[in-house]
Amino acid sequence: MGYNEWNRDSSLYSDEEMRNLIAVVKRQLLRPRLRSLRIQTAEYFRPDDAFDEFDFRSLKEIEVNRVFPELFKRIAQEVGDLRSLIGPCSEVLSLKDKLSHVEELSIVGEYGSDAQSVQSLLSTSHSLTALTIHGSNLNKSFKTTMTRLERLELWNVPPVWPIVCPNLTHLTIKPYMESDYEDLYLPHLVYLSYTGSSGKFLTCFNVPALHTLKLKAAGGKGEVTTGMRRVWIKNWNPTINPVVFKLIDSTVNSKILAKVLQEMTNCEELYMIRTMINSDLFNSLLPEKRVTTSKTKKTTKSAQNAKSKETWWIPARKLRMFVGDMNGCKARLNEEDLWMAASNFVAMREAASVPLEEVSLRLDRGGWKDFVKDDIEDRDI
Repeated sequence: MGYNEWNRDSSLYSDEEMRNLIAVVKRQLLRPRLRSLRIQTAEYFRPDDAFDEFDFRSLKEIEVNRVFPELFKRIAQEVGDLRSLIGPCSEVLSLKDKLSHVEELSIVGEYGSDAQSVQSLLSTSHSLTALTIHGSNLNKSFKTTMTRLERLELWNVPPVWPIVCPNLTHLTIKPYMESDYEDLYLPHLVYLSYTGSSGKFLTCFNVPALHTLKLKAAGGKGEVTTGMRRVWIKNWNPTINPVVFKLIDSTVNSKILAKVLQEMTNCEELYMIRTMINSDLFNSLLPEKRVTTSKTKKTTKSAQNAKSKETWWIPARKLRMFVGDMNGCKARLNEEDLWMAASNFVAMREAASVPLEEVSLRLDRGGWKDFVKDDIEDRDI
């Protein structure tokens, strides 16, 4: 008989309480056999001999947030091939001989002198479908291929694209430093989360299937605005055109953001989270009636008859939802102007026959206000 999983966040428990919990499992089974081991602990917890009577031969998944050398020494002696491993660099490398068929791997923290060993491990991990790399110690010349990889997270890595992964669908990245990168064609990528400011990295992407872009800016207003101009306005052929755009913890020029949204011709949903919104943004997205003139030829070649008609020019035509959460923003705001601009935006879109489904705003104080439907008390973003 096997015990399916040991999963306990011990940050809420003392060392004694943790040992009592483990003892309960021991009493239920003569030799508990684990398939999954997850330990998220406070610093004061040390397993020592707490797992001596556990059987690790069937273990397939491990997730730990700290270094447990004695425990991992025992696991290495008993365990077969693992399918998932999340932990500090030293613990991952202690099990490198058990990772020939690993599918999910997360190496947490700086690698230091172990960087070369990490690169060797990655070079032979051909079964991976999900990978997370932390640390700035990878060699800039390092390159490997993972054709099965679908999910990739790169945290504080140097300005290098270390993995050829043509079948990638989800990418989260925070560069150690921003720089120009090689062109990256990822035809199956549907989700991109990027933390940065200058936007240099984003200009290298060609992602035709992208559905969601999550952009968390890590710089001042001028730097973020310059980055957006570089990616979507100065770039004659923008290759990042999401259906859902989430802008988080950012300060950006509203008129520039409006121009960016005009370039995002696929954008249906806009979420601005902990990001200031002012009336300029709504005013810059207002539909306008414009007069166009067409010439029609009469029966004689020399005579022409000019006809004029009014047509709607509609920025961000596909936009259906606009959600702005300014909770946590401390900048001053003219609430009355914002409310009037949002209401006018909704009315003008209705007049142009491209109505919005939702325009919801929340200030630093108070609840949500929906300018399309009745007021709402709360919502998930």
